[in-house]
Amino acid sequence: MAQVGHRERERERESDQLSISLIAGDEGVKAAFWRPAHLPRSAWLEHIPFAFWIVSQIKPGTIVELGTHFGASYFAFCQAVESLSLDTRCYAVDTWKGDEHAGFYGGGVFDYVNAYNNAQYSRFSSLIRASFSDTASYFEDGSVDLLHVDGLHTEAAVRSDVETWLPKLSRRGVMLLHDVNVRERDFGVAAVLKQLRVQYPVFEFLHGHGLGVVGVGDELSAGVSNFLKANGDATARRDITNFFARLGRACYDAQVVGRIEQDRSKTLAAGTKMRRAVPTKLLKSESEK
Repeated sequence: MAQVGHRERERERESDQLSISLIAGDEGVKAAFWRPAHLPRSAWLEHIPFAFWIVSQIKPGTIVELGTHFGASYFAFCQAVESLSLDTRCYAVDTWKGDEHAGFYGGGVFDYVNAYNNAQYSRFSSLIRASFSDTASYFEDGSVDLLHVDGLHTEAAVRSDVETWLPKLSRRGVMLLHDVNVRERDFGVAAVLKQLRVQYPVFEFLHGHGLGVVGVGDELSAGVSNFLKANGDATARRDITNFFARLGRACYDAQVVGRIEQDRSKTLAAGTKMRRAVPTKLLKSESEK
């Protein structure tokens, strides 16, 4: 019995090693363990380790994001570009007005993102405050190596975004689709991803509201190609998903802890201010007697 248990553990270790080797590539998995520099409130936080990894594997010349909001995903891409010293141009396309799924908001969100971008990544990153369709003509066909689609999530809107921007992807091109595991409030990303599976290799993460990874190009990097092939192996798919889901959860937890600490600091500061104000009020009352 002991020998049987030993063999089972050996097989599990070999499976884990195989799964990690499928996503390792030349850079290994070190990038996935980087500490995120930017953790705003976002439904994308749990995919930040994968953002680091995918950039390390593609080494893209051009990254375009459609739908940026507070910049959780976009600045993860930018952080990877800077950390890897890549010669990459990054573009965030958004009206920064919101929509029926993300909610509508004022200009303060753009001001926040613009200020952070200017302070950290302006030498290679540009914010384009316009609609996705209006911006497409400014990019040549076959020029984008990594495209992230995260705008309005109705099926019609997502299909329009994909059809408009698909020709822009290069022969090394990869497309990311967020919210593929949301099936409510007229979300239709899953339906579009199902259609893309017919023509392209796909890996689908279910955590963090879901992320679809689509290998559009026919000259994908070895790391990306092996990663997409792992989707056909149930064990490898499970191990890779668990690997990124656990790292992603740590990003989410870090953001929650940071928010709690920030709220606690504000509460303590308010309490200190009140305590300092009490003697002044008492002295004033005494002088008025």
